Order: sequence, then C-alpha cells, then structure tokens
Amino acid sequence: MTPLILVVGFLGSGKTTFLKNLMPALALAELRPTLLINDYQNARVDASQFQDLAEEVKALSGDCVCCGSRDELFSFLYEFQHGLGRVMIVETNGTTDSAHLIESLALDPGLKKFSLPIQLSIIDGKRWQKRFWHNSLEREQAKTASHVYISRKDSIGTDRVKAVENSLAEYGVRGVPTDPVTFAMELSTVAASMGAERDGFTPPLEHEHDHHEEANHHFSSCEIPLPPLVDRQRFREWINRLPEEVIRAKGLIVFQDDPQEFVVFQKVDASDEVQFFPVGKTPRIQTPLILLIGPQLPQEALNRSIGELSVDDSV
Repeated sequence: MTPLILVVGFLGSGKTTFLKNLMPALALAELRPTLLINDYQNARVDASQFQDLAEEVKALSGDCVCCGSRDELFSFLYEFQHGLGRVMIVETNGTTDSAHLIESLALDPGLKKFSLPIQLSIIDGKRWQKRFWHNSLEREQAKTASHVYISRKDSIGTDRVKAVENSLAEYGVRGVPTDPVTFAMELSTVAASMGAERDGFTPPLEHEHDHHEEANHHFSSCEIPLPPLVDRQRFREWINRLPEEVIRAKGLIVFQDDPQEFVVFQKVDASDEVQFFPVGKTPRIQTPLILLIGPQLPQEALNRSIGELSVDDSV
C-alpha cells in the first residue's frame, strides 16, 4: 500500500518551499515520491521546479482538487503505478476544503492500494489568522491535519512563533509539529509497514512516544467497518458520544428496521445532529463503514466501541 500525503495550506503559506526541502530527505530515506501540484494558475511553473527531485511530477491547474479538478485528480490516482518505496504527495491549492477531500479519497473503493490520507498543514507564521474573511477557512484547513509545520520562523521571531502555537492550540489544532527531515523519516516507517491494501486503520506515523497510549496515534482519518445491521436509536446515541478529536464523521449504514435500504450518514462536529440520506439497495459502496476525520484519533477505543452497535446486544 502506498502512503498518500496531502499537503494543505492557505495561499502563499510555504507549501512549495517545504516540499523542496522534503524531496532530498525522501531520497535519503530511499523513498520514490510522485508529486501532484494543484494551483489556480501556476501549477506548471511550480511543477517545473521538481523535475529533478521527484520520480514523477504532474501539474493540475484550475479548480481545487476537492471540487472542480476532482475527476482529474482521481484519474491520475487510479492509474498510479504502485511499488516498493513509492509515496504519493498531493500539494493542494490554497483554498482546498481538506475535510471534504479526505472524505472523497478515503471512501473511494478504487483507491484501496493507497493509505488513508495523511494530512500535513503548512501554517504561515507571518500571516496566520490575519486574512480577514478567510481566517475561518485557514483554521478549518489546519484542524484536520495530523502534522503541522510553521513556516517563516526565521523571519518572525520567537514571540510570534509562540503566539501562533498558542492560537493553534486555542482553535483545537492537534497536528504534531514536524519539519521536512523528520517527516521524511516518518514516511519511511509508514511505507515499510504498509500491507497490500487498506484494512481498517492506516498505520500511524511513528514518533518517539509510548505507542501503547491511544493519544499518540496521529491520524488524519480512519475507517472502521460497521456491523451488517445496526439499531437506529443505539447508533444515534453512539455517534453523539464520539470524542472531541473527531471533527467529521461520514459513512454507510443499514438499519435493523429497514434492512433493504443503504443509508449515508454524516456529522460535521460535536454540536451538530447526525444527518441521514437514503441511497437505495445498490450504492457504489455496499460495505457498512464509518470514516472518521481528525488528528490524534483514539484508535483502540473507537474500534472497541463499535461493538456497542451490535443488534444482538440490543435485544
């Protein structure tokens, strides 16, 4: 299975500069990166800077890969040649809806040879939360990240760096601080641990922590199978108890009171009610599952709690 990395950050945050420093570090780790660059106008200009740094580089100019350019992105991923040491990196444009993109990638059955998305957010240390009406988008892009990198530290001073770090914590950004060399080393560990296809949770990026502690599993997203039939009320109660680390939940379910109907559900954050959308008897995906988005997801606790949804236990 090939690690799938999303590099997200607002316009001009420093994504391309980070990637220029990441590529040599990946080469030292004996990884073979493919890079897809998405931007409104200059994707080909940026891509030309990486011709000698990545095994394959593709430019995707125009709309965001989360919406208008989505089909072109997915076509490229479908045709990707997987192999030993391969890593797929997507540099998104500055206005990408990262949560929506993670959902789309994680739930597509044609991408099972990729890991669930791992998101790195580049935080512009100089301009963080100084973008007026774009501040909310900048925050949302950061909240789904498993890893964060604050750019321009050398030009903003320690007081500003600390202020940005405090602001990220205040807004619930839980991504692990990283840098190009550290991130490359972690991707090397991930690539070595990958199986043939996705099976439940994506293996976590490695850190110098006690891996028996659930809080140290840093995911952008995880996918858990659901029972074939679920009690409707029990599911409502269960999803309303999801931990605060879960920023968005989405999936496919079949309820005991209507076993012939597949239903898509979604819950955006802890304060919102879960929404249901019946999709009939033969949806594209026919395996009940839930996709959870958010960093530091408590893997073991979430996996165990699925047992609460068993219909047999509700009798």
